[in-house]
Amino acid sequence: MGMEATTMRTRRPATVWLEAALLAFLAIGGFTGGLSFVIDPTGARLGAKLAWLEKTPVRDFLLPGLFLLVVYAIGSVTLIVGLVWRPAPGVLRPIDATLHHHWAWVGTIAMGVTLVAWILYEFTIFTERMVLQPILLAVGAAMVAICAAPSLRRFYEIPPDRRR
Repeated sequence: MGMEATTMRTRRPATVWLEAALLAFLAIGGFTGGLSFVIDPTGARLGAKLAWLEKTPVRDFLLPGLFLLVVYAIGSVTLIVGLVWRPAPGVLRPIDATLHHHWAWVGTIAMGVTLVAWILYEFTIFTERMVLQPILLAVGAAMVAICAAPSLRRFYEIPPDRRR
């Protein structure tokens, strides 16, 4: 069985592709912003200001850049693969069995919640608003809401006989 899909349903609901598109948008932004901050931790390359970080535990954009690269870029691509192909590597099977849903579905909810929390945190510490903030807030909320759709929940549900 190895890397086979962990659910019985094979026809993907259209919401899978919508979720994948939102994650792709997030991955592109995470890669672009993360790489820019890693290359230039001052943030000048993107028009960011070090003054924005005064109320944070960091003094430059290197760590936020690494977070963007690892979590939003690499994490989103990993979730896209999981949502579309539903691989079930042995190390992730306990997560599937415990939560009764495929790891990528659970991870997408976690990614959406993380994105919403990140943007709300930015709202509290940054005095300036950026055009991407409300867009990313909506993307994060949509990621969670779409995962709650009954068709998507059923598609990623682990059947009782495979919850071992």
